[in-house]
Amino acid sequence: MHMKPKDRPLLEKLAIVLMLKLVVLTALWWGFVREQRVPLNGDRVAAQLLQGASTTAKESSP
Repeated sequence: MHMKPKDRPLLEKLAIVLMLKLVVLTALWWGFVREQRVPLNGDRVAAQLLQGASTTAKESSP
């Protein structure tokens, strides 16, 4: 695939837009999400996983 001379400015603009988007998303994550923590309890996680497995097994049986 050969790039035409008129395509180069478009590719440069797209690259700039993608970099700006990456910077904005990183800043939003850093500002709002980075410090969020979800406490986990091993027994509750196991119960939830087992409940999901049994529900899936019931749905797949005729």
